[in-house]
Amino acid sequence: MRPSFGEILTCGIAGREHRGETRLLRIVISESAYLIWKLRNERVIGAKGDASNREIENRWLNTINNRLSIDCLLTNTKKYGGKSIRKSLVLETWRKVLMNEDRLPRDWTRESGGVLVGVG
Repeated sequence: MRPSFGEILTCGIAGREHRGETRLLRIVISESAYLIWKLRNERVIGAKGDASNREIENRWLNTINNRLSIDCLLTNTKKYGGKSIRKSLVLETWRKVLMNEDRLPRDWTRESGGVLVGVG
């Protein structure tokens, strides 16, 4: 699936259903678009030059893993009360994209070692 420019710009408001796959798609599109914008600004405004493919891939993985960490933190009902995210939503959102997912505990949102998104 290749999103149109309009779908990229409206990904935060379009399809407000909160199913895992839909939510993951919105996260990936919005975070990727923001990273592209930052890379472009670094190249054009900061005169940094083109980023290598390896740098872009590493920055994208870091961006998505940071978002995963934020999702895990936001499941804390003691800290965020009614504004917290349901653990089941986070588990459903990130299902099938985690490294070594088959070795993770059923509820990995509180793992101190961290959980990473994998590419491959």
